[in-house]
Amino acid sequence: MKVVVLGAGLVGGPMARDLAADARFEVTVADRDERALALLAGPRLATIRRDLADPRVVTELVGGFDYVVGAVPGFLGFQTLRAVLEAGRDVVDIAFFPEDARRLDDLARARGVTAIVDCGVMPGMGGALVARAARRLDEVDTALIQVGGLPE
Repeated sequence: MKVVVLGAGLVGGPMARDLAADARFEVTVADRDERALALLAGPRLATIRRDLADPRVVTELVGGFDYVVGAVPGFLGFQTLRAVLEAGRDVVDIAFFPEDARRLDDLARARGVTAIVDCGVMPGMGGALVARAARRLDEVDTALIQVGGLPE
């Protein structure tokens, strides 16, 4: 499966490395920052320099991949998600953006693709993991989630 990670920053970079460690995936990470890409380049991880601030660039880029992971900064999140959906690609997006992603539901349905959004640490996976744990327990009074900072 060919996967492209959009964003080579403090979150996208580790995600790309984790995916590339799995032989089932052929992973490429895209970013405009040559230094960030240079830190990731390796035998199992391809890099490509693109300015992801341009939605047309995103739509063209993701067309050659089976799956997309969105890890751009929040201010680019909504427009990037829309560009990925326009290309008809399934996407998991970790960007937290202020726009309502549900506004893109009709587009995703029209293109026949799935978009999993707000799937960062919090909101996202933290809440999903707590919900899963709560379903397995007889009773839950409180769940405390502490999140802070980006990975080093």
